[in-house]
Amino acid sequence: MSKVELDAVQWKRALEADVSIDPNPQISRYTLVLRIIALCLLYGALIIGGAYFGSVVKDLANIEFSTIHMPNLRLIVAITAFIFALASALPFVPGAEIGFGMLVLLGGNYAPLVYACMLCALMLAFMMGRFIPMSALAKGFAWLNFTRASHLIEAMAVQAPEQRLQFLLSNAPNRFAPFLLRYRYLALVVLLNTPGNSLIGGGGGIALIAGLSGVFKWYYFAITMALAIAPIPIAFYLMS
Repeated sequence: MSKVELDAVQWKRALEADVSIDPNPQISRYTLVLRIIALCLLYGALIIGGAYFGSVVKDLANIEFSTIHMPNLRLIVAITAFIFALASALPFVPGAEIGFGMLVLLGGNYAPLVYACMLCALMLAFMMGRFIPMSALAKGFAWLNFTRASHLIEAMAVQAPEQRLQFLLSNAPNRFAPFLLRYRYLALVVLLNTPGNSLIGGGGGIALIAGLSGVFKWYYFAITMALAIAPIPIAFYLMS
């Protein structure tokens, strides 16, 4: 029996024995409700904060460029592009909407710059996810008393990144999950181009979770993102 299969068996036995990584798994309903309310408030704050931060970047880009001399214009565009790349790497910031707004304001000649910023933002978020310990995510689920999810993530945390995919395939909760795991790069493309994806973290949040999961190779992820975000900048560039 391979190590992955052995870990899967041990994880299932732990579930059957109802062993929890939460030091206080039997929390009261009142405490659980308070925790869920706190989580909802945090989620709302992230949505509002991301939208506000996105509007700030849009306002920064919304300048009458015709009234600015060329040297100053280049400096302003460079600063705006840098802030856009950093902001879009943050979860819940509507990076795609900001990028589209910049394409409209700057024109197709700046499409390669906007495209490069979008790709850098996604890769930055992905690499940040690589440095977040999965045990922290497991403790978060345990805090909400989601014992099954916390067990699964805790079991994944001790796996080597190349073993996590096989572990997930062996323990997928339904038939649809293995399909998504096998075609995970295609699923990323769909998520990234879904309108309103800022509600589930936006491009930055999706890339962050992809990096955290450990089931995506960074070079395949980079190629996938490069292709996923290319159509609109290419369209603007060709029409300019």
